[in-house]
Amino acid sequence: MKSVLVALLLASAALAETPVTTVILVRHAERVEADGDVDLVDAGRARAQELARVLADVKIDRVYVTQYKRTTQTAQPLIDATKLEPLRVETGEAYARTVAANIAEKHRGETVLVVGHNTTTVDMLHALGIKYDRKIEHAEYDNLFVVTIADGKAKLLALKYGVR
Repeated sequence: MKSVLVALLLASAALAETPVTTVILVRHAERVEADGDVDLVDAGRARAQELARVLADVKIDRVYVTQYKRTTQTAQPLIDATKLEPLRVETGEAYARTVAANIAEKHRGETVLVVGHNTTTVDMLHALGIKYDRKIEHAEYDNLFVVTIADGKAKLLALKYGVR
């Protein structure tokens, strides 16, 4: 899947007349089944490693996480490989609009990874201009959404990653 993703990103950028902004969205990986700021479980740490492997050949320019450690833990293998400093944005009513505006203003033509939650990921898709009418279920961790934005138009490629 890694080579397919890289090829799609490069082809999309090459065909655009204006800079293409690419936003890769994932929900945090599997976590301890408890409320609050909890850690990833072994399966979640393995999924985080798989995310880094899948994105290894993609030049990521910025990583956004939330205040919860499970989002940082999901991005950590990629952060370690790229030496990027993640930008933490607090969840809340304005979260998706804030992150989408930051991406539009500060990361035009770049590739950004956003690690969120089952609800914030759907909210982000909407804020980026994608009509997405499904919800991400509580036990669903394998979505990898690639949104490309060029000439004010957003397109979605919905993929799955990791072991099912």
